[in-house]
Amino acid sequence: MKIILLKLIIHVYQCMRGTKAFAKYLFAMVILLSIAISACSIDVRMGRQPDVQVLEKNFRIGESTSADVLAALGEPFGKGKAMLPGFHSTPKIMWSYYYGEASLKDARGMYLFVFFDQDRYDGYMWFSSLLKELAKAEK
Repeated sequence: MKIILLKLIIHVYQCMRGTKAFAKYLFAMVILLSIAISACSIDVRMGRQPDVQVLEKNFRIGESTSADVLAALGEPFGKGKAMLPGFHSTPKIMWSYYYGEASLKDARGMYLFVFFDQDRYDGYMWFSSLLKELAKAEK
């Protein structure tokens, strides 16, 4: 469909070139192309959505290891350290996981942070703006 439309535009352009109607034609084509482009949809997904249920069911604080988490969730998006006042007395190793969905109209994501004390699982924190995850969290 797009190829046929493009061929038609080129043919009309070649026929009208040099005439007074050319300016009107050019203006109409700009409007039509703007409408066609705005109707396009681009959807992007990034990362792999982590399964928080795995953390709640399979891991025990102080017993599970980073190897256990790696086997269950895969390689993290990033690694670092965190020291949350009131929660951590010393800096904790932190792995981060991210999943995002975006279009031209909306962008949403899910973040998961897994904490370790030395090499031992020490808890997690997650938040999401994904609609399906919001519905699960409200249950």
